[in-house]
Amino acid sequence: MIPNPSLFSRIDLQLLYPPFQAVMGEVISRCRTRGADYVATRGFATFAEQGTLHARYLRGEGGRAAPEGLSAHNYGLANDFCRDADLDRPGLQPRWDGPAYAILGEETRRAGLVWGGSFGDAPHCQWPGLVSGSQLEPVRGLYLSEPVDSTDAQRLAAVWRFLDTVRSLPEWRAMHPALVTSLARLGF
Repeated sequence: MIPNPSLFSRIDLQLLYPPFQAVMGEVISRCRTRGADYVATRGFATFAEQGTLHARYLRGEGGRAAPEGLSAHNYGLANDFCRDADLDRPGLQPRWDGPAYAILGEETRRAGLVWGGSFGDAPHCQWPGLVSGSQLEPVRGLYLSEPVDSTDAQRLAAVWRFLDTVRSLPEWRAMHPALVTSLARLGF
């Protein structure tokens, strides 16, 4: 459950892995308590959307974006945020400078998630262990193995069932103690 849904109103929460969504909600709530409001601007992305963003990035017209199928966004495992520079003005006043994301980074790491600032993408947060293309390859295979006429939600469900199994493994739990603690507190 997201503590302040208005901060996530720009994305489709149903297309985010529920344990990731819950932990991110807690992270954003803690950031807000510390005086930093972050608004989710991007969650799940289709392969086509990711491909478009990657092409723009390669042309020097946009921010960092992985190729299609090699982004945690393609599996509901990542969020991008924008820091609101002026809470007293209606709407979102984007603040993109790196220091604006320090609190987001601290709280994301504290919860056991991966902060994109560690690889040059400060507004980005994601599920651990699925950062590089080689790490994402198994979930990409699961996603693409679903029947051609499957919806995004059906394809994501296959990936999420796999992640639920992985989360229960003692090896995974030993590698991610902070996230295991966060998830237990949130009922996962």
